Amino acid sequence: MWKIRVLVALGALTLGSASVPVAAASAANSPTFRDCSAFVEGFDPDFVQLSGVKVSSTGSLSVTPPQNQVQLKASESSDPGDNLAQVTLNVTVTAPSVPTRTVSGAGTGFVVLSVPLVGSGARTYTISWSATFDDGNHSCPSAFTPDNTTPNPFVVTVSR
Repeated sequence: MWKIRVLVALGALTLGSASVPVAAASAANSPTFRDCSAFVEGFDPDFVQLSGVKVSSTGSLSVTPPQNQVQLKASESSDPGDNLAQVTLNVTVTAPSVPTRTVSGAGTGFVVLSVPLVGSGARTYTISWSATFDDGNHSCPSAFTPDNTTPNPFVVTVSR
């Protein structure tokens, strides 16, 4: 009799835990983060992240002289096996009266690029980017990345 009770209890526990909704992992865009999840948020959560900037309370990005570069990282999801795929990142930096700069790179699992901010004085730089994940099978931005279907550059101001 006790065996039947144990089996019924285990069945009820299994059924109860299966009915609890589990939220998908997601990380929506922010001033320094671009969610490149494929198809839906949290599925294959690839991303692009800017570092080396200050974020104001309004979400604007800045650096102070003499800082002349920031870093941009494109990373595969940490799902087992997925983080072994090739990642490419292409970056173009533009600013008024400054020559356009382009940097690119590739890596396994992730790639980090130093993005130059050249020129003197207070300037606003537009950092446009595109990344390819999953050995070339998943581009971002694209129609298959819900949070970044179109280009979504980072805008960084050099402040005094």
